Amino acid sequence: MRSTILSILILFSSGGLFAQSAVKLKENEEFTTESGLKIKLLQGGKGKALAKGDKVKVHYTGTLVDGRQFDSSRERDQPFEFVIGMKQVIAGWDEALPLLKVGDRAMLTIPPDLGYGDTPMPKIPVGSYLVFDIEVLDVFKEFAPKMFVVKDKNNVTTETGLMYNVVEAGKGVKAEKGKTVEVHYTGFLENGDIFDSSVLRGKAISFRLGSGMVIPGWDEGLSYLNEGSKALLVIPYELAYGESGRPPLIPPKAKLYFNVELVSVK
Repeated sequence: MRSTILSILILFSSGGLFAQSAVKLKENEEFTTESGLKIKLLQGGKGKALAKGDKVKVHYTGTLVDGRQFDSSRERDQPFEFVIGMKQVIAGWDEALPLLKVGDRAMLTIPPDLGYGDTPMPKIPVGSYLVFDIEVLDVFKEFAPKMFVVKDKNNVTTETGLMYNVVEAGKGVKAEKGKTVEVHYTGFLENGDIFDSSVLRGKAISFRLGSGMVIPGWDEGLSYLNEGSKALLVIPYELAYGESGRPPLIPPKAKLYFNVELVSVK
């Protein structure tokens, strides 16, 4: 998504994550989900079914209910790719795509609370229903990272309540306060949902350890690792985003799980 509207789809995504449904869509029949999302299959495909965690390539045209167009990947001749259920797009897309398969073309009518709600957007009035003509071009299965599998005997719990488990011990420089670290990570909620991932973005983050640039659980947890290490950090809410959380992505008093890879220490 490189256009204004495409960037908005990513930056202002909200709502829950949706599992693959057993609903069987029929051509030219409209199906309405419990959330109020309407899906009409215009053309059925014969490819693989889609599911949360898949990376999909789609073409789409977005209009308001009165037919005014606000965006189109087709006009740019630039298909859009995203990972289903990772909150990279508006909630209506995350809910609809697991009902489709490769080759399907469908019309989505998305209510405001699954779109942009009361957030003002270019070309999209507040509280608008959105209509998307979307075609699934391809899928890359199980693209999203999985939480590291760890052995309980290797769990270490510190005095602060932080737990870490080294999955792969690095042999490089130890991470210490004041050093600049480069980290790849994926953050999970207790139910396994991903709320953030540098891996999905394809770009590690860098910061000075111990400077308060990240949550306290990271400043502490990474200090136990050496360059090249991979570990699972289990961070209590007191060392993360506290009692209030970081809505809508992180609930109040949320315990967070992080796959971390310490790429470099300088």
